[in-house]
Amino acid sequence: MQVVRRSELDAITEGLKATIARLVPSHRNAGEILTWSLMHEIENQAMRALEQSGNFDLTHLNLLRAYPTAYPRTDDPVNFGNATGLPVVLSLIYKEYRRSH
Repeated sequence: MQVVRRSELDAITEGLKATIARLVPSHRNAGEILTWSLMHEIENQAMRALEQSGNFDLTHLNLLRAYPTAYPRTDDPVNFGNATGLPVVLSLIYKEYRRSH
């Protein structure tokens, strides 16, 4: 079993925050509502950008992703309901979308 150091997860999280902060404004400025489909699109773009940077291990990046079948891929607006725990990447996208409103 491979152990992931907290410092590496913190670095990935910071990389995600910065990448998501660069991606979200183009969607917000286009007036797009944050739908599940858009949330997953931004997630994929952010993860692809970090993977292509070569600075992070793909296995470690995937630790912060949403489980593929846990969240819908529809054009319905994002609603987490009463969820108390979210995948890191979805939480960061949601927060950035709200922040940039």
